[in-house]
Order: sequence, then structure tokens, then C-alpha cells
Amino acid sequence: NKYILQNIKSNQKLTLQTKLLKLKQNIYPIDFFSGELIIPPSKSISQRVLACSLISDEKTVVKNFGESNDELTALEILKNSTKVVKTDKNRICIEKTSNLGFRTNELLFNESGLSARLFTPILATLNNQLKLIGKGSLVHRPMGVFDEIFPILGAKFSSRNGCLPFNLKGPIKPESIEIDASLSSQFISGFIYAYVGSKDLRTETIQLNNPSSVPYLELSLEVLRNFGVDLLIENNCIQFNGPYHFHPCEITIESDWSSASFYIVAAALRGKLSLMGLNRFSNQADRKILDVIKEFGAKFQWKNNNLIVEKFKCESFNFDATHCPDLFPILAVLGSFGNSKSSIKGVHRLFSKESNRAKTITSEFAKLGAKIFIENDSMYILPAGKPTDLRVNSCKDHRIAMALAIFGSMLNEPIEISNSEAVNKSFPNFFKLLESLT
Repeated sequence: NKYILQNIKSNQKLTLQTKLLKLKQNIYPIDFFSGELIIPPSKSISQRVLACSLISDEKTVVKNFGESNDELTALEILKNSTKVVKTDKNRICIEKTSNLGFRTNELLFNESGLSARLFTPILATLNNQLKLIGKGSLVHRPMGVFDEIFPILGAKFSSRNGCLPFNLKGPIKPESIEIDASLSSQFISGFIYAYVGSKDLRTETIQLNNPSSVPYLELSLEVLRNFGVDLLIENNCIQFNGPYHFHPCEITIESDWSSASFYIVAAALRGKLSLMGLNRFSNQADRKILDVIKEFGAKFQWKNNNLIVEKFKCESFNFDATHCPDLFPILAVLGSFGNSKSSIKGVHRLFSKESNRAKTITSEFAKLGAKIFIENDSMYILPAGKPTDLRVNSCKDHRIAMALAIFGSMLNEPIEISNSEAVNKSFPNFFKLLESLT
């Protein structure tokens, strides 16, 4: 590295050094987490709102829009459309329009799995010939559902063995279909929005086989209700009665329970934190974190719409995360500092995330002293021992990076996290906020 730097001009040298610094983050021990923090908006809700605004022909106003890479990716898709999009700080206005199209024939999903799965079916309702591409780990994440369903609906579609890039040309014609919903609910949400946005929709149905992450499907339907469309899931089936007419929508994005979970666990292990902006009645799946810390022995209460979490006991827990798999990394941290064995069910949901999280949790956490093993569909966590290596790697997975940071802050020595910039996907100021609580 020194040899390479010596042969780069001074301004290029500075740029490279800055980039290298961003790829690594040092985490120092924290004796007690204390303070009040604002949790960022839910990127899960933000992307759903933008998807609905794309199929709506009425005006949409979005307040408290976030700055994560995933949200900015979804916003860029709208900006490439014929929609008139006006942005002002964290407020977005999408003007009323009657004819949707795109000014480019190539759209980029970056590393956003949700955007890829939400927007691809919507884009299939158009007559445009489009090439859809991704970056990083997204190009390896399986999306073979599209290869199966689009031909049934009359769209011209091709993929790279079930993965991005896609070549797509619609329009689809809605048909009653069955979908294997075991891999991800995000595909289902995308097809729901595409059907609702189609003027050819009548009384078709979508039958869900082995649905997973059902709370996320309910969240998709909740967002849709803000636009005047009310749908239900009954007996794993969605019955449509279209075509649908949208209402003008003004919506404020609530704070993100997924992001909050890292600080909720931090407080449950070592401190007292007040978290602002969370909806205590939210349909976000990761609100279940409160059930886990209650069983673990922590205290929490709501006061003036703030969630206050405080350490009390550090025991153990047994939790089924099948429908909220994003909690796995931080729950593995929580269990590592309990007084006996904890368990998390639903490991099969971990293999197709930004990394293979079953592998990254067991390998990288083990360096910090974690004792984690997997049997069948469950992950078991024993009280942690001493670290064997203080240098860990996020494997470019944002939730792994944040979980490692909370784990590291519990130790007696600093740790170094490689590929720490992965947090920009969902929580860009995570490390800055963590430092403010010391």
C-alpha cells in the first residue's frame, strides 16, 4: 500500500487515503449508553410510498423522507420517470400525472433488494423496453420468481439465471396467479402494487403459498390505504376488484424499528436510552424487538411518545424471527451477553440477504468471543467468551456492520470493522450517533 501511494499524485493520494479510512471504523468500549436520539425514517415504508406514488395518477406529498442509499435509489427511479418530482430538504412532492413513462431505457437499483422487487412488477405495467441493473451483492440475490410469473402475465422478460440484470417489456395483463411466497414478501408487494396500478385489473386474485414476512405484506397494504385502496389478505389470498382510483396522498414517514433495534439492544445490555419518533402501534415487523428484550429482562416504557429502554436483567430468550429476519444480527448480540443459552428460529431466511447472514454472524461474531451454532432452522447463542481477533468484517452487509459495532462497544478493547461504509444502505449516521452516546 505504501508503494502504491508513493506513486500517486498528492491530490489523488489524499482521495485514496480518505476512501481507505471510510472502509474501516474503530469502535471503542462504552461503559454506559445514555442519551436521547432521533431514529431515522423507515426506508421500508419510504420505498413503498414512492412505489405507490409511481402507480398513482394523483399528487403525493412525502414528509420526513430519509437519506439512506436505498431511499435515494427509489427516488432516482421516480426522477427518471415522466413524473414531476420536487424535493425540498426531507420533503418530496410528486405531481399529478396521467401518462407514466420513462426518459431512459436503463434503470439502476444499486444494492436495494426492496426497490428491485417492488418496482420491477410496476415497470412491467408499462409499454417501455427497459434494462434493469444492480450493483454489489444485489446481482447475486435470487429473483427467479419473475422468470416464472412474467410469462404468465404476457410480459417479455429475461434475467441472468434468475438474477439481475433484467430485460423487461410490458404491459402485463393481470391474471389470477399463485406465487411461492416463502423466499420473500417483497415480490408479492411488487405484484400487488402492479395489479392495483393496472387499468386492466378486474376480479383477479393472487394466492400466496407458504407466505413469509407476513407483517411486511400488511405494511404494504397499510401504505396502499393512504392512497385510497383497501385490500385484505384472507386465507393467504388477495382478492382484487379493480380498476382502482387513487386519492391524493400526504404522508409522514414514521421512524424505523429496524434501525432502532440496535440501540434498543444497546440500552438493554448496558444503559438507558430515550428513542424519539417511533410509532408504538406500528405494523413494522421489527417492533417485535420489544417482546424479546422483555423476555431478556430489560425494562421499557413509553413517555411523551418516546420509547425509554433501560437495562435491568440480562437473562436469555427464545424467539421465532421467521417473519422478521432482519432482527437476527442484533439478537445474536443480545444473546451473547445473556446468562444462559438463547435461541432464534428462522435461519432459512438468512441466506439471501446482503450477505449470507447465517455464515457472517457465526464467523465474524466468533472473532469477538461469540459462541453461536446452528442446528436445523434455529440459531443458538451461548454467553460470549474472550475475543480471539479484534478485526472483523461486515462483509458489506449493513446490519452486520451495525451489530458488530454494538457487540464491540461491549468489550474491553477497541475493535476495527472493515467495510463499515455498508451502513449507508440504511443508516448513514449510525456511527456518528453511536459516538454521541459515550
